[in-house]
Amino acid sequence: MQLISIYFNYYKRILWLLAAGLLAVLSACSQESVNTTSIPVATGSETTGGAVDNLSSARNIEWPLHNYDLYGSRFSPTDQITKDNVSTLTPRWLFQHGVIDGVSNQTTPVIVNEIMYITDSRGSVYAVNARDGHLIWTYDVTRLLGGGRREGYIFRHRGVAYDDGVVYTAAGSFIFALDAETGNPIEGFGNGGQASVILDVLHQRDPSIETAISAGYWFTTAPQIHNDVIYIGTTRSESHIAGGYVLAIDDQSGEVLWNFNTVPQDENDQGWDIAGPTWVGGERNGGGIWETPSIDPELGMVYFAVGNPFGDSTKRDGMNLFTDSLIALSLDEGELIWYYQQVHHDVWDYDSGNQPVLFDMEVDGSPVKALAQANKNSWLYILDRETGQPVHPIIETPVSTETETEGEEPWPTQPIPHKKNGERMEPVSPVFPTDIPAQHMEQNQLVEQFTPIGPNQIFAPGFGGGSNYGPLAFGKDTGYLYVNAIDQPFNSGRDPKGYFSAYDPSTGELIWRQIFEGYGQAGPVVTAGGLVFVGAGSNTAGYFYAFDAATGEELWRFNTGSGVFASPSVFSIDGEEFITVASGGGSRGRRGGDLILTFALPDW
Repeated sequence: MQLISIYFNYYKRILWLLAAGLLAVLSACSQESVNTTSIPVATGSETTGGAVDNLSSARNIEWPLHNYDLYGSRFSPTDQITKDNVSTLTPRWLFQHGVIDGVSNQTTPVIVNEIMYITDSRGSVYAVNARDGHLIWTYDVTRLLGGGRREGYIFRHRGVAYDDGVVYTAAGSFIFALDAETGNPIEGFGNGGQASVILDVLHQRDPSIETAISAGYWFTTAPQIHNDVIYIGTTRSESHIAGGYVLAIDDQSGEVLWNFNTVPQDENDQGWDIAGPTWVGGERNGGGIWETPSIDPELGMVYFAVGNPFGDSTKRDGMNLFTDSLIALSLDEGELIWYYQQVHHDVWDYDSGNQPVLFDMEVDGSPVKALAQANKNSWLYILDRETGQPVHPIIETPVSTETETEGEEPWPTQPIPHKKNGERMEPVSPVFPTDIPAQHMEQNQLVEQFTPIGPNQIFAPGFGGGSNYGPLAFGKDTGYLYVNAIDQPFNSGRDPKGYFSAYDPSTGELIWRQIFEGYGQAGPVVTAGGLVFVGAGSNTAGYFYAFDAATGEELWRFNTGSGVFASPSVFSIDGEEFITVASGGGSRGRRGGDLILTFALPDW
């Protein structure tokens, strides 16, 4: 019945879109506006028969990597859609692949040579015509993921990467290489286009392991590619993995070139001398990697965000490096260059889930090669990506160590970011519970952030974030960082709110903020048209928004019919700009979906 209901809602949505298109045509013919709050098309833009035909100065812009470029900027130079005409944005086409399982629809479309590559929650790839959404080919990985599925394994997938005529998807515990035009496997890559890269690394330590998934390892993320090498990390901390692996893989053969364990297990693992003493008591588990890394080719570094520790926290006294950390490794050998831990001895699931964004700026007239990443603890960290040192003060701040858990040794301080002027930075979502229903307070108490976990507590952010896996974006025109985040305190008794914010990284100042209903779990995209697009997820609807990138004014919204838990892509073909986003998922994405919506200015 649930499946029938989902499809009923989707097809009801299609009929709504057709009706909306008909209304728009009738409106154009009668020269009367249906939307009384719409913003008129810019003065001076020429129209023919109601269609905006001023084209983007960036006539053909592709989206070849998960977050657009190696820096993870999510900034597109397209400028046909502007603050003046975005109110007329309308669905151009939609695509449904039909696979509804796993955790929401989190794929970010990749667009190259007028072909869009998307994935379902299993990692199967669909190539569609980027102009009209017609299916070109499909590659189904379902029967290729291997046996030994671990209890708790949940399908989720965030997309592919493209390089030199090949599409790469990381599905289950494998990397697949496919011909971009035909979808056929690349025979020289691994075994018939399928490389068992995680298992190859695990066998170096334990040859008896039969499958990587049975050992708790798999992929959720899109690969990153540079100079014929694939860079990717393995999840999943909650599977009790003995450290998450960073992998560098030859994109021609599928051979693992080097690996780095985020939780060094013994003296054979790099970083043991640093991290080894920070684990006391026997537990050395966690450190999975949820999202795509970023790369600075000039510095020769690749940057990963590392997930939480896991297991009995009374058996892992210490800071627990390199969990909840940002790490920089050399591209050629995987040598650890620097690390920065954002949460010490984590018991709140405050891990680093999204891709670090790289950008250049000036502070007091001096150039800074910067890196920013927002944690599930709701704090925005801005570092010098050459050294790993904070650009603005990050102060080790005393926190509560009173605990009712026998044997627990809470860490006495946590690193709190401050602005350039020395004042505490505004968090990306509240770090103290707000708007708690009065009746819910009768049996519970509000506690400060980083209070050791105990009974009947309400604390913020909750286990879901803060800033979760949705990546940040950097506006090259505004110089702002854009961050989407969730406000749902643990045990709050209320629905979530989305917090979408713009920060000036040169000062750490919050510039503007929008608060909306639903989960702020999807990443944004910024365009040269002065816009920033972002989605929201909820149980009843999924709004896709356009805001003024400079002021935060809401200019447009569209109800996709289900939660938006995916980050959008932007591309242009012959000067026509398209915005595309995946939709599907309810409460925190715990219901899958299969809808891809692509928007453009009206063409009638």
